[in-house]
Amino acid sequence: MNKKRLFLIVSLLTLASMILSACAPQATQAPQEPQVVVETQVVRETQIVEQTKVVEKIVEVTPTPGPNPEAVIEGVEPNAEISLWTFWLSPTFDDYIQSTIARFESTYPGVKVTWADHQATFLDDYRNSFAAGTAPDVANLSDTEGWVREFATKDLLLSMSDNLPQSVIDQYFPGLFNLQLVNGKSYQVPWYQAISIELINNQIYGEKAGLKVEDFPTKYYDLAPLCKTIKEKTGTLCDIRLTVTDLLRDMAYQGGVKVMTDGKFTFDSPEAATWLQWYVDLVKANLVDKTALVTDQDRVGLEIFTSGKAAFYQTGPQLIREVRASNPGLYGYLAAVPLPAGVSGATAPTSMAMSVKKDTKFPKASLALAVFFTNPRSQLEFSKIVGIYPSTPASYDDPFFTVKPVAIEESVRPLAKDLISVQADIMPEIPQFQEVNQIVLDAVQQALFNNVPAQQALSDAVAKANALIGK
Repeated sequence: MNKKRLFLIVSLLTLASMILSACAPQATQAPQEPQVVVETQVVRETQIVEQTKVVEKIVEVTPTPGPNPEAVIEGVEPNAEISLWTFWLSPTFDDYIQSTIARFESTYPGVKVTWADHQATFLDDYRNSFAAGTAPDVANLSDTEGWVREFATKDLLLSMSDNLPQSVIDQYFPGLFNLQLVNGKSYQVPWYQAISIELINNQIYGEKAGLKVEDFPTKYYDLAPLCKTIKEKTGTLCDIRLTVTDLLRDMAYQGGVKVMTDGKFTFDSPEAATWLQWYVDLVKANLVDKTALVTDQDRVGLEIFTSGKAAFYQTGPQLIREVRASNPGLYGYLAAVPLPAGVSGATAPTSMAMSVKKDTKFPKASLALAVFFTNPRSQLEFSKIVGIYPSTPASYDDPFFTVKPVAIEESVRPLAKDLISVQADIMPEIPQFQEVNQIVLDAVQQALFNNVPAQQALSDAVAKANALIGK
C-alpha cells in the first residue's frame, strides 16, 4: 500500500472517529483516540504553515505613498528648468542649499534647479541680469534693504498675493508676508529673519573704555554720548551705518518721523530735522567711521567690527558665527544686547525673502521653489545650522526653540517667536521709491559732508519729492 493511500485511510478514520466521539457517551470512547488527536494536530500544523505563507505575501505588498505634504503648489510644469540666486550663502551653506534643492526635486519630480550664489555684487548683478534678459527665475532678495520694492515697482516681479493659495500665505507671519507692499500686494515670500542686536567687543568696550554691558543704551539717540566716551577713552570710532537704500525707513523707526501725510511727503518736520542733525553732529565730532556710515554694502561695517576695530555693531545673531570664523580670538570678548529703541518705539523687520521674476517661463515651478525654501521644515533645518529665525510660526513648535541655549549667538532664541511676531512695518507705500530715496540720499549727504543745514536739506528734498509725484 503506498503512502498516499495510507494517509487517505488514516484521515478518513480520523474524521469518522471525531463524528463517533461527538455522538457516543464519554464512557464508550475508543482507546485509540490519542493517536487520532496526533494526526489532527499534524493537519492543523499544515494549515498553519500554509496560512503563514499567505500572510508573508501580504506583508510584501508596498502601500501606495500618500501625497507629499511639502508639495503645496498644484500644476507645476513638467520638466521645468529653473534658476535660483542666493545672497552670500556659499560656500558656508553649500550642503544645506544643495540638500534642500535635492529634496525639492524629489518633491516635484522632473523639475531641475540650477543654483548660483552672488555676494558683494549681488544687487548690481541682479539689476544687470534684467537688462540682459538673463535674470534668475527665483532670487533671494533683501526686504530690509528695499530690494523687493525696487524691482516690484518696475513690474519685474510676480505677485505672491495673486498667485499663491491662501493656505500657503497663511503659513507665514502676516506682518512679514506683507512687507514691501506695492499697490497693496506682496511680491515676496519671507525667508529667514534676523533679530537686530548690538554686538559688543568687550576688548574695547569693557577693558579699554571701562564700560559695562548691562549699561548699554536702550534709546537710539543715547548712542551719541556713548560714541563720545569710547572715542575719548580708546580712540575708536563708532561703527554706525545708515540704510542708504531706504533712508525714509531710518527716519521713521529711529526718529519717529511721519514721512508722508495724506499722500504728500512730510519728512522735513522738526522730528526729521532732529534725526538728520543727530548724524551731522556725529560726523562733525569725528565719532563715526564715515565709510561705514554711508556705504551701500552691508558687509563693510561687519568687516570693521570683525577685524576688532569697533566697540559695537548693529547686526543679527546669525552673523556672530561669521565673526567667530573670521576672528576666533574676538569671539571670547563678544556680548549681545537688544537693539536700542528708536523714537517710534517700533521694531523694524530684518528680513530676507524669495521673489520670482514676472516673465519666468515656469511660474508654477518657480513659485514652488520659493515656497519650498521658505516652508516651516526648510526654515527649521536652516535655523539648526545658523542663528537665523523662521518667518513661519510652525517652525517654533520644535523643541529647538524652547531649550535654553549657551552660545552667544543663540541667546535670544527662546524669545525669537514673540519678538518676530510683533515686528511692525510702519512705513507707508512710497511712490516712485527709488527716485525719492535718491533725492533723500542727496539731501542727507549735503548735510553730512557739505555743511548744508539739516532743515534746509530736508525741505529742499521734500519739495523735489512732492514735485516728482505731482503733489
